[in-house]
Amino acid sequence: MLDNNIVDSTIIDSLKEIMGDAFGVLISTFVDDTGKLVHSLSELQKQNDLEVFTRNAHSIKSSSANLGALNLSSIAASLEAQGKAGDISNTTEELSNIVDEYEKVCVELNKIS
Repeated sequence: MLDNNIVDSTIIDSLKEIMGDAFGVLISTFVDDTGKLVHSLSELQKQNDLEVFTRNAHSIKSSSANLGALNLSSIAASLEAQGKAGDISNTTEELSNIVDEYEKVCVELNKIS
């Protein structure tokens, strides 16, 4: 059973119904692509690359929300907003939080794939 605080099972059930056999590919793609984006953020913060940082945070926000990982999406939304505001220098704690939350999401997704 999924932890609804990490991944919304209602959204997952809907996606399973809509996607059928392709659902596993969706999960695999999310885990791979989002993992790369999540892990890129710290380096982008160090480089003060606002444009790519903001774009990556936006991608994480959107894909996480679509999959029902709403806490992950919320953290990414905050990081995106800071990038849009032009200051990502104080994002270290949130960057740690997003990595932790991403790992929790992966554990939950592994229960269903």
